[in-house]
Parts: sequence; structure tokens; C-alpha cells
Amino acid sequence: MLYILKDGLRETADSLTPKNLTAAHAAWGYGFADGTWRADSINGHAVLEYAPALEETGRELEDAGRILVCGASTSSLDAARLLTTDGTMREWDSVLAVTQRAGRGQLRRPWSSPAGNIHGALRMPFGQAHLDDFAPLTLGYLFAEAFGTLGIQVSLKWPNDLLLQGGKVGGVLLEEVGGALFAGVGINLVASPPVGDLRDGWAVPACNLADAGFEFSVTTLWQTLVNRIRFCYETQVVRYNREELTRRVQKYLAWVGRDVIIHGGDAEFRPGRLLGVNENGALRLLLSGQEVVIHSGSISLSPHRDPAKV
Repeated sequence: MLYILKDGLRETADSLTPKNLTAAHAAWGYGFADGTWRADSINGHAVLEYAPALEETGRELEDAGRILVCGASTSSLDAARLLTTDGTMREWDSVLAVTQRAGRGQLRRPWSSPAGNIHGALRMPFGQAHLDDFAPLTLGYLFAEAFGTLGIQVSLKWPNDLLLQGGKVGGVLLEEVGGALFAGVGINLVASPPVGDLRDGWAVPACNLADAGFEFSVTTLWQTLVNRIRFCYETQVVRYNREELTRRVQKYLAWVGRDVIIHGGDAEFRPGRLLGVNENGALRLLLSGQEVVIHSGSISLSPHRDPAKV
């Protein structure tokens, strides 16, 4: 179920309709082709409610997570916090922002947010043991599993990036505010950030789904991912102990066995061989012949080795 917010958010455009969204980018348009629309209201927010012609949520419609669409926002995470504060947003509801003026990634680095890409914020269950220090990797695992059901094989670059064919196609950022947990998600659906926007020397080259041959509408892909993430979370992840969850995350972890450089964290600019992650979500590295654990920072492939020969 998709709701388009017309009023009630300071950052929301005065009028959001399928026509206006399509004008922002064609990737919004064909997701609305087979549905119906009617006026509605959510906690005082005037909305247009979109009912897809075919519901594939795997659960009763009223129990499905809602998607709330806002226009040019500071960020989908900011909009999600506002909607949660006024009681509009429930667990498993999500926000999609058409564009973001201040999208953010790890360490609050700017996140390129053009129309046509996915800028989402999903409200997750709060207070679960596997969504504490292991939360970013848990979310990464859930997204990797969800993408896999669509025939898209992504891997996880520790701690919170999604890689496709060696390029960064998305990222996940966890924020907890006032007893609510939000997963901010950016997915390069139709466009990649300009090379000049990437961090010199460290950033993984960006990529997008369209260039890789995968075509989706913003709403169709997001709804599918959220539904499958929730299904996997409720039927599998909540039953895993930490050892099993670590094993499953490890299956998707990028660069295991390869030489990497640590930067911005516990072992600044030190090279090591990536061994995996431990049961607290920390990175396991072989440095100078000894295994060490890295709790913070980022990694990149070592420039001193040919990755094809590692």
C-alpha cells in the first residue's frame, strides 16, 4: 500500500500526484500504471492512497507496511522521524523521498540524491538483540537476500555498503531516535554519483541498476524489497542465534581473503587480509601475522596488490 503525502510535512511539495512524480523522473511513472487512486487521510495528513492492481505482500493488506512518499525533503530519515513523532509511522512503514537536499551516509558524508534513485527510510522493530551492535550487517544481509530473490547478486562491504559487480550500488544507515529505529537506504536505481563527488583514493566506484541491465520503477522495487525483508526478518532472522546470523552475513561479505586498507578507524591506513566478521559485527583482519578486530572505520581494497591475483 502506497500513500503520497500532499500536506503536513514542511519539506513536502504542495502537490504530489502520479503525473508530477513522473515529471520528476520516468522511473516513478510506470509504477503507477495498473493501480487505482483515492483521497484519504493519515493522522491529519492529506494523502492520495494508491492501491496496486496486484498485491504481493504475502500478508493481509491492512497489515502490510505502508509507503509514504514525500517530495523534495532534507532526507527520508528526517521525514520518517517527523512522521513517527506525530504517530503516523508504524513499524515496517517506510518513507520514500523523491529527492533529498541533505542526504547522508556513513559518518554523515553527503549522499547524492537525484530523482529516480531510491531514497528510503524504513522503520524497523526496536529493542531486538540482533538489531543492536550487529544491526548494520543484519540489514545488509536482509537486503542482499531480498535482491537475490530478484536475480540481483549483491555483496556487503563492511560495515554498511551494498556492492554490485564490484561497484557501490547502495548503502544502509541505521539511526535510533526516541525509541524508534530507522534504516536509511540509498539505492542507485537509474544514476550513479559523479566521480568528482566520491572520496579521492578510497571510494568504491559507483554503479546503478539500470546500467547493469535491471529495470524497475522506484515504487515497485522498494515495495518488493521491503516486503521480502520483512518476511525474511520475521520468519528467519528472529530465530537465528548470533553464531548463525554471523555465518549468514559472512556468506555475502565482500573481499574475504583479499588485502584491504583500513581508514578512518581503529587501525588507520594499515593493510591487512580480510578474514570476516565476528559475532559482534566487528571486522576480523590478519595484520602482521596476527588476527585483530576492527570496530570502526571503513575499508578499501589495497592498491598495492592486483585484486585478480589475491
